Amino acid sequence: MGITFFDGTNKFVFDFEHDEVVSLKGFGSNLNYLDNCFYYGFDFADDVPDAIRNKFNHFIKCNVGLKTKPELTDIIQRAVDSLHKQVNLYFYELVIMPDLQNDVTRYMMRYIYRFAQPKMVYYKDVLSADAELCAQIRKQNVLIIDDVTTSGSTLGEILRTLRIINEDNKITIFSLIGRKDLMADSFV
Repeated sequence: MGITFFDGTNKFVFDFEHDEVVSLKGFGSNLNYLDNCFYYGFDFADDVPDAIRNKFNHFIKCNVGLKTKPELTDIIQRAVDSLHKQVNLYFYELVIMPDLQNDVTRYMMRYIYRFAQPKMVYYKDVLSADAELCAQIRKQNVLIIDDVTTSGSTLGEILRTLRIINEDNKITIFSLIGRKDLMADSFV
């Protein structure tokens, strides 16, 4: 899947047939520094300049009105479909999601609901988990979703809390666009 950025129009053009300026690659990897924890999502190609990464992250995070952006809903659907093929979303009864949501995150959750109807919990609820939530986390595999993972500091805090509650359950992180290389630093 490719995305091209045109400076003249200051717009991204989605091309699902060719990889050009911004190539989204990768889907699925074990986070070696955490047992039974996996990251799924698209990564930028290594040669993509930071300025283009930042513009694309801003495009994802600040996008409103997905009805007028069919290419963005298409990339979300492709990402969730790929995730489902690899992890079977029916096995996840608990989804942890950002406290502040945008249209992209809300659409991700609606599309996940095509496969399963998990209980949704906000990041802040996990960080201050009561006994009932702790009991649920101990029994279930957990899916954490995010639209854009930049530094990974919030995910690191969530993962540390989850590992205190239960060190054995399977944790899957699904971020539409991520930076696994930055995430590792915040988890150790």
